[in-house]
Amino acid sequence: MPRRLKLSPLQRDILMTLEEAGAETVGTVVATLKPSHGDFTVQVDQLVTLGLIRRDGDSIVLTEQGKTALTS
Repeated sequence: MPRRLKLSPLQRDILMTLEEAGAETVGTVVATLKPSHGDFTVQVDQLVTLGLIRRDGDSIVLTEQGKTALTS
């Protein structure tokens, strides 16, 4: 049974934004969510570490694991 992840509201917003698009540039996600720059970077790095998103050049991409995390 998968364990529930405790995501911050910003992390959940990032995942939900990517769920709609699949992938977005970092600038587009920042413009959509309007977080503080430092907080956004930390939150994205944590999501990458968890394997829920990956960086692809200037874009961030939702992984299959990230899609699963949104439904659990």
